[in-house]
Amino acid sequence: MYKAPALLLALTLLGGCAPWISIDKIQPGMTKAEVLQHMGKPSNASGSGANEHFWYVPFNRFWESYYVHMVNGKVQSYGPLGSQVDAAKP
Repeated sequence: MYKAPALLLALTLLGGCAPWISIDKIQPGMTKAEVLQHMGKPSNASGSGANEHFWYVPFNRFWESYYVHMVNGKVQSYGPLGSQVDAAKP
């Protein structure tokens, strides 16, 4: 009878203890190593040539997503997913 409330409480506490993704510490020009130090391992990554894209979804804030775009190993742009600027558009 008390298992469901106890489980809900445990999940809430564990979710609150999950590491926070420090997107506010990211700055243009940072190296890939610095990004990984502040943000940790990305949820997803892709790249081609000099371009790399990292995507982050915090465990304790799964409704938020962030991206980091790097060119030649340095941060070019970053922020909440959906705020990227499409360079191909005039």
